[in-house]
Amino acid sequence: MTTLTLQPSGLSGEVADGTNLLQAILALGGQIASKCGGKASCGACHVFVTGGRKGVSKLTPAENARLDTLVGIGSKSRLACQATILGTEPVTVELLGALSG
Repeated sequence: MTTLTLQPSGLSGEVADGTNLLQAILALGGQIASKCGGKASCGACHVFVTGGRKGVSKLTPAENARLDTLVGIGSKSRLACQATILGTEPVTVELLGALSG
């Protein structure tokens, strides 16, 4: 189990290792959009992993390609639908815009 913390709400809880980050965020009560069903084609689930970046899986080619098309990305950007909790360290994610809650 790994501790996942959502910012700016401060929601926090334990999630099972191997859990998809999008599913983990929703399970903790975070609000996040996902229009493509987790296929890395919409970019709506863009988040910033601000802590514990080694605690999530590496970028996939599909995720990297989608991130390249989005405005406002940075070195901490991830698509929640493509990242998996590894269980190596606690993870902190910043949910973006009005969808954070």
